[in-house]
Amino acid sequence: MYRPPAFAFDDEAEIDRLMQRYPFGVLVTEGSDGFPHATHLPMLAQRSESGLRLIGHIARANPQCDAIRGGAPALAVFTGAHAYISPSWYEPLYPQVPTWNYSAVHARGHLREASEPQAILAHLTAHFEASFERPWEFAKLDASFVENQVRGIVAFELLVERIDGKAKLSQNREARDAAGAIAGLRASGEPLDRACAAEMQRFYERRR
Repeated sequence: MYRPPAFAFDDEAEIDRLMQRYPFGVLVTEGSDGFPHATHLPMLAQRSESGLRLIGHIARANPQCDAIRGGAPALAVFTGAHAYISPSWYEPLYPQVPTWNYSAVHARGHLREASEPQAILAHLTAHFEASFERPWEFAKLDASFVENQVRGIVAFELLVERIDGKAKLSQNREARDAAGAIAGLRASGEPLDRACAAEMQRFYERRR
């Protein structure tokens, strides 16, 4: 990922935060045709003494299963809140152009097929159900039903060897321009715009 120094971040806690808040990412591998293959899917980041891994699963009919079984290199992309930034939100002191603010994490490593796919499913569902008042419990499913469902997927681990964070949040602008962008996004009716404004505000508060 292209990361100008002003936009790069490597803080482990901030990287983990983005992946936890925006777990629906893209898994990219090279296909047998030589072209990139990509699948949009949720992935859960897990850290341990042995390092960072991402877990998930894809349909068994998905051609990327070959990459998983073959231990191929892969790239996982996570995108945080993002939004169009209008130059009308800046002080009109000199000509300006539009841009797009965003944050993202790229994780690279090698894939391997999970030896216990049911454990992967249990981890995923427990994580995503945790915020509900009455969480659905994977363990309550009938064992034969689960076995039948598991036949249709391939669970994987991506063992992360390099991870890069990038946050382009107007930090290369004058403070008054960044404040104008935050105000403009907050006034928007789009939830994603307001989410981007919140990320920008949080970023500037952490820098103080």
